Amino acid sequence: MPTFRPARVIVLFALTALVVAGCYRTPEQRSECFVKHMVKELKLDDVQKAKLEKIKDEFLAKRPEMIKTREETVKEANELMMSAEIDKARLDALVAKSQAHANDMVGFIASRFTEIHDMLTPEQREKLVAHIEKHMKRGQEKSEPVKSAPMGGY
Repeated sequence: MPTFRPARVIVLFALTALVVAGCYRTPEQRSECFVKHMVKELKLDDVQKAKLEKIKDEFLAKRPEMIKTREETVKEANELMMSAEIDKARLDALVAKSQAHANDMVGFIASRFTEIHDMLTPEQREKLVAHIEKHMKRGQEKSEPVKSAPMGGY
């Protein structure tokens, strides 16, 4: 049984963000655009498309919980920052709560990653990985520092 690799989940999530970022405005519209893009690029059949739609809906259903958790965490962290002294027990509880939520999300994403893997043919997985690598390369090129021209020249 292959071991779970968090880097793969991160790459899949990054690909999703890259593809979705150029589409529409609401999360629902972006996710719909992502599904259409995946169906077209990977030539998914109707069964695969239905599975991807289900996964999309599960992610969208989790979104309000994620937003609420993030807002609560930021609010509590801000309160701690504004206090005269840090309440170490309260900070530790906030960190533990944040780590537990992050672990839950990683587990959720990993299980959906497995579902996507299992529904794709080897050829579709190969095409998906090539697409991910292409987008990762673009991202690396954008983040590389600009090389300056030598002093006094072009």
